[in-house]
Amino acid sequence: MNGNLRYQYPPVFTVDAAGGLHQQHHHHHPQMAAARTDPTLVPCWTFPPARAQTKRRSCGGLTSAAGTLLVMVLVVIFAALGLGAYQIRKLEMEVIKLKKEMNKPTESMAPQKLVGNQVEANEKANHIEAAHLMGKMQRTDTLKWEAKHGRAFTKGIQYRDGSLLVNKTGLYFVYSRVEFLSNNCKQRDSLVHEVYVKSNGENQKLMGDRREGFCQAGSTEVWTSGSNLGSIQELKQGDLVFVSVSHPERLSHEYYDNYFGIFSLS
Repeated sequence: MNGNLRYQYPPVFTVDAAGGLHQQHHHHHPQMAAARTDPTLVPCWTFPPARAQTKRRSCGGLTSAAGTLLVMVLVVIFAALGLGAYQIRKLEMEVIKLKKEMNKPTESMAPQKLVGNQVEANEKANHIEAAHLMGKMQRTDTLKWEAKHGRAFTKGIQYRDGSLLVNKTGLYFVYSRVEFLSNNCKQRDSLVHEVYVKSNGENQKLMGDRREGFCQAGSTEVWTSGSNLGSIQELKQGDLVFVSVSHPERLSHEYYDNYFGIFSLS
């Protein structure tokens, strides 16, 4: 059987693992070996080496694991922040509740304390004995006073003919003020203002004031001289307290210039 002996088999190329190109292998008829010529080589593109592909796959795996780890860390951080915010809010609510519980007794007791203090003050005021007398014109050395009109009053203490009668033994504050007024005087004149207590039938001076040189002799100009007395005294039940002056005719006629009073301290 005769065939075309000039027909050539297709060329075969071999490639090693490193990508090197090996010699071309030919399959031809032995009779045509002498007359055959090698064809032009054709380039061949190959895949990267297996080791490089393995490395890239390994890098991709590490990147994916790092992303997963980052997500887990973020989840833990946000969970911790949420838990902290919840604990802070819970603590704030407990503090507000505690404040309300502490304020309730104070608020409930405040009106009672106020009422109690008011009641005590009223009771104390009801037990205070006091008298305030206003001056009026008279010509006697022992002054007479107004006990009912204007600012004058008596409470727990009786007014008797210029004197105040003490109803209970204890400490009292006794006070008096007088003002002298005139347009004439003598060189040796003196103004005397005294407070006495009559106890067991005897007069005892509690306090006094004496003034001299208050005017110029022979002058017709109007002059004034005021005297104030006040002190704490221990008085007994039944004592009579009164005021005496040396020149009652020279007392000022103004209603509020002369006054006398006492009030209890115990």
